[in-house]
Amino acid sequence: MNDHRTKRASLRDVAKLAGVSIATASRVLSGADHPVTEETRLAVVSAAERLSFQPNRLARALVTSRSGVVGAIVHDISDPYFGDIVRGLEDGLGRDDYRILVASSDRDPQKELEYLNALIGQQVDGIVLAASSLADRSYENEIVETVARYRKQGGSVVLLSEHVIRGPKVVFDNVGATRDMVTHLVKKGHRRIAYLAGPDNLVIAKTRLDGYRQGLDGSGIAYDDSLVGDGGFSIDEGSAAALRLLEANEFTALFAANDLMAIGATRALMDRGIRIPEDISIAGFDDIILAEYGPVRLTTIRMPTHEMGLKGAELLLALLRGEDPTDARVEGSIVERESVGPPSST
Repeated sequence: MNDHRTKRASLRDVAKLAGVSIATASRVLSGADHPVTEETRLAVVSAAERLSFQPNRLARALVTSRSGVVGAIVHDISDPYFGDIVRGLEDGLGRDDYRILVASSDRDPQKELEYLNALIGQQVDGIVLAASSLADRSYENEIVETVARYRKQGGSVVLLSEHVIRGPKVVFDNVGATRDMVTHLVKKGHRRIAYLAGPDNLVIAKTRLDGYRQGLDGSGIAYDDSLVGDGGFSIDEGSAAALRLLEANEFTALFAANDLMAIGATRALMDRGIRIPEDISIAGFDDIILAEYGPVRLTTIRMPTHEMGLKGAELLLALLRGEDPTDARVEGSIVERESVGPPSST
């Protein structure tokens, strides 16, 4: 029985067609830092194209000491916030033919450290820490030491959020953005503004809480701890926390530190017969895609998450080229939809 499958071209075939040695063909196709004439380079590239030859990524890594792979650690890849960041990273890194490995730590310090060491063990060329660091002293000490060792080995690390690690990062003013939303609610006439904070072991949650307090202070409103609940950064926890606040306090507006909590709170309050925004206004943070398609279209703070991923990729690629990039900045903005209005007069 005849085998009609087309034989896959080998590096030997490319070298033979180009009239060069296998070593020379390998150096040209791997991008190794080895001088060859332009005539030789063109001959090898032309031969590879004619034979539809695809260089093996692992073989190329042996020559260049680069794997062509980058790692990224997020808290929860199912969260649209992180999904959009990863898409930006993929788009940016793909322009230089890099691939990405993504790990979700579930905000577990030990799990995050295990993933970090696993990525280093895979000899990835660089690592993007896309999520905020965790407020755990043991974790902080270990991750600082681990990243320092990785950098000494030639690895590159970029940060996309508030982090104990120092280095090139994409900067977003979480305090200022949170403060601006509080001011926006006050301008609508609200004085009793409840707040759903994120997990207390998350640095970014603490940062946004600082912004909430600053917003109140700047508007001459005293901070009231009884108006602050822990929503856990999820829809279900946001729903439960909103109901706890409702049973214990009176407020005319509820500001959640992320959109998932705001969406959960909206559904929970509406299920209790509360009208949004006629009875209680609700605002979120991040402007994930669900913000526009929830029970009520959500007023929120737009974080340019895809742009953050793109800029993070640019920073990492610059490091891999041996450059010393400066931090990148992204700006947020308030997106007004239907979930916020003036407080009820009754």
